[in-house]
Amino acid sequence: MMNIPSGIQWLHSRIEVNGYEEYSGPEYHSAGWSEEYKVIERDLEHAGEQESLLLEGDIGGGLVMKRKIYIPKDEPEVFRIDSSIVAQNVGAGSGGFSRLVCIRVHPMFTLLHPTESYVSFTSIDGSKHEIWPESGEQFYEGDLLPNGEWMLIDKCLGVALVNHFDINEVYKCLIHWGTGTVNLELWSEQRPVSKESPLKISHTYKVIVIP
Repeated sequence: MMNIPSGIQWLHSRIEVNGYEEYSGPEYHSAGWSEEYKVIERDLEHAGEQESLLLEGDIGGGLVMKRKIYIPKDEPEVFRIDSSIVAQNVGAGSGGFSRLVCIRVHPMFTLLHPTESYVSFTSIDGSKHEIWPESGEQFYEGDLLPNGEWMLIDKCLGVALVNHFDINEVYKCLIHWGTGTVNLELWSEQRPVSKESPLKISHTYKVIVIP
């Protein structure tokens, strides 16, 4: 994921691993990570309309993970991802509900300047946080959940990658620092889904200049 104006390659990825991943459970590399995704809808930019891509992957048990990726036509600086777990064919005897699932958004970002990079956010309770690599792995939930926004700041470059999300869809957030990388994860609640009650997380990324 390269931001053209800044020329920064934010996502850290190798063939078949890392980069932007999503799982259907709290376990690392649970279903949704390695499944094949099919393109079921592709809208190319035309006459000012938004360009979008809709993907779908079978994660077993009558469930599919869907992911719509697009740049809103009225916000060309924003990259948006709408993710969901949908029950399409849950087995008889289950009352129409699936196994326990959650959406775990697992992006891995590159730190171009690891000692000058940190995560900043204001929690729902109003407390302000600056999280640096030496803090290790941290979960934030309840009143400490970021209040719909957190950002990865590179002080050396004077830019930040801002991640917006809906606090009604995100149950907890996870920061995990690696060697020259960081994961900024969004987790939905964990529950069964039915055709009438899918799980959803919609979130956006954009790059801003930090004074």
